[in-house]
Amino acid sequence: MSEDSQEVQHHQVAGEPRMPAEERYCMIAEAAYFIAERGGFTGDGETCWLEAEHEIDRMLGTAATGAPTLPD
Repeated sequence: MSEDSQEVQHHQVAGEPRMPAEERYCMIAEAAYFIAERGGFTGDGETCWLEAEHEIDRMLGTAATGAPTLPD
């Protein structure tokens, strides 16, 4: 079998996120919205985002990647 016809295998690398960053971002955004909604949209958006990020990372069983995740 030639290299061109072999299936490319992807392996999990230690410390690499288990899901695409975009999917994690969308989950955090949705959670942040509901956290803000519970607070009547009167709180700080960054605080809601960070709380959501913590909840999602805990749910996924992952550590924070250290990469900035707040929108510019």
